[in-house]
Amino acid sequence: MQKILGIFIILISVFLLAGTSGHKSIIQKTDDIVQAEKKYDLFSGTILVAKDGKILYVKGIGEANKEYHIGNRLETRFNISSIQKCFIAVLIMQLNEEGKISLTDSLRKYFPECPYNSADQIQIRHLLNHTSGLGDYRKSKDYQHQADTFRTIDDILPLVYQDQPVLTPGEKFRYSNTGMLFLKAIIQKVTGMGLGEALKKRIFDPLGMDQTVLLIGGDVLSNRATGYTLSKDLVKYRRVLEEPSGYAGGGIYTTVLDLLKFDQALYREQLLGNESKNIMFTPVKPSRFYAYGWIVVPFAGTTVIYHGGMSGGFNSEFRRYPEKGYTIIVLSNYEQGAFELANKIDSMLLGEGYSLAIEAELYYRRGNFLHHRYKAYEAAYQVLLKALAPDLNKETNQRIKHRIEREINAIGYAYLAKKEYDMAIKIFESNVRHFPESVNVYDSLGDAYKKKGDRNLAIRNYKKALKVNPRQTDRQKERYNEISEKLKKLTNKK
Repeated sequence: MQKILGIFIILISVFLLAGTSGHKSIIQKTDDIVQAEKKYDLFSGTILVAKDGKILYVKGIGEANKEYHIGNRLETRFNISSIQKCFIAVLIMQLNEEGKISLTDSLRKYFPECPYNSADQIQIRHLLNHTSGLGDYRKSKDYQHQADTFRTIDDILPLVYQDQPVLTPGEKFRYSNTGMLFLKAIIQKVTGMGLGEALKKRIFDPLGMDQTVLLIGGDVLSNRATGYTLSKDLVKYRRVLEEPSGYAGGGIYTTVLDLLKFDQALYREQLLGNESKNIMFTPVKPSRFYAYGWIVVPFAGTTVIYHGGMSGGFNSEFRRYPEKGYTIIVLSNYEQGAFELANKIDSMLLGEGYSLAIEAELYYRRGNFLHHRYKAYEAAYQVLLKALAPDLNKETNQRIKHRIEREINAIGYAYLAKKEYDMAIKIFESNVRHFPESVNVYDSLGDAYKKKGDRNLAIRNYKKALKVNPRQTDRQKERYNEISEKLKKLTNKK
């Protein structure tokens, strides 16, 4: 109770003593973004925005448990899924600092029984930056059928050993939960502790993250949010029963306030020295954006160091802007709830274009969900068409229209891949009617007619694509040349 009271005192101080009109504007604009998401039930969870470690905005929205109507509060704990990788990276870098491991140690050193041909070449650094050539053991049907029975990493390793690497170590970036599992096993072998104990003793306890735990499936945890996803009818959210394993991509349950403690510790040398942090936050080739357990990208004239996570009805975003001092933490118990909200907040903070959620965006996001979550192409297409209804058109901005166009186009290509050419043509023609100035829609319709064998209609649509292409940007010029090549091949055909 004292903690909660302290939080409210901090917030009141922020509102009254923010010091600049800029901060007051940020508070209001953030709340406008959040309330619009709430209006259309697009978000459920907690949000925190901070500047130089000081909380500007923090709030709980929606319900942590719909069955019992328990609201999301600041102490509500969410599964942060793949954000766990950031914590694993810190543990590995700590052990490297202490000389207990080396980033160039081979997989074979810790797993002499490993049957991989490349086990001598795969190094810890490859596991950290997803260039090991390993895949994702969680996609195995055997894993999916037995997931509830796994209680330790050793339980999973026999399954993992069945899946040989498909790439040469260091050759290509390939996101790998198998690689991350090996890192967790190495931490356990070197520290002599279970993964949860190592996290607690080395990170959680020193930072006072007393609301953060590594949860193994089935354990009881207070103040725990339940994960939800939309049902196929889009009318209600259903509870997600499958729980991400603590030994897979998820397992850490935490709060926005505890994650802020982790964020601020990374600005000091409390967890790692500066040299280790520089290594951890520097992207490693061949990837342009993935460092050691963190994604690092330029955006709006600054650098964003972040990670997201999505699984088991949860979606989380943890974003740090060291040059600007901002921190954005969004934890959601809706499967796709955090990403869009975090995007709008960081665009607002950095002076980029953003828009509040509107009805057309609601349909766009529902259609996107049906397409990617359920592969329900026809249903997704019909929902997306609702977003283009004349009565919504006036309020729909170009950014949303462009995303709707691309989503409908992607559905058309899904039908094309299934060789359902008439359905693909119907969808592409619909896009032509709604977006007659788009290069993309004519190019796609040309592709569909070409696949169907109608050479003349393919040529006609490729020519239309060239006609509407403004050729102003490098990408537009590149696209013009690509379509010209398609047209050349068709017109030269006997």
